[in-house]
Amino acid sequence: MIAELSHQVSEISVAIQNTENGSQQIVSAVKDIAALTNTVTGETQTVSAATEEQSAAMQEIASSSQSLSKMASELQTAIDKFRT
Repeated sequence: MIAELSHQVSEISVAIQNTENGSQQIVSAVKDIAALTNTVTGETQTVSAATEEQSAAMQEIASSSQSLSKMASELQTAIDKFRT
């Protein structure tokens, strides 16, 4: 009976150790996922900032194009005045 109890205690001890090892692996995996998430978040912020910069540049180009178009129209009007 004592030998059986000792055996059961040993089995419980092994099960507890296995559970602890599994818990440590889960904690390690969660830490790895958190680090990866932080990296992805940083990269996403970088892409977002670059996209905003490109959008601002495109708006400047569009504004400049409109100004050039207006200037070309005004120039054409001035040229037409000299021709007539």
